[in-house]
Amino acid sequence: MSNVSQSNMNLDRTECSECGVEIDTSKDTETSRTLCPACGSEKRTMHCSVSETLIARDGIGVKAKRPNEKRPYIEDRSMPSYSYSREKLVHREMVIDRDNDKYYEKVTDYETGEIIHENQESLSAHQNHGSAKIKKVSK
Repeated sequence: MSNVSQSNMNLDRTECSECGVEIDTSKDTETSRTLCPACGSEKRTMHCSVSETLIARDGIGVKAKRPNEKRPYIEDRSMPSYSYSREKLVHREMVIDRDNDKYYEKVTDYETGEIIHENQESLSAHQNHGSAKIKKVSK
């Protein structure tokens, strides 16, 4: 998934392991090292910093059911969802209200805030989507 984690490593400074004097290593090659100007040692201590950026996304989903009824009368979800067309995580909000015959869905790009998809209609009109799609019969 893109833009979830980013790492950076920087070489901050190089110093002589013997006396601690900072050494300019810009002229070092694979076969030769610059000697320490203070003590002549080739030993090095390299100080580097590593930083990591991690973006965590969470969500919530709730269902309300009545006793002795199989299906919930309301479902509400607001959570990350993978977009195969965009190849990244997007935010998906969905409300199914069976009592009031309402369906609402909104998909938003986390990075840009762009609304990718928004749909509000009666639940009874929301047919042939997701798992309710009409299956094609292969010949």
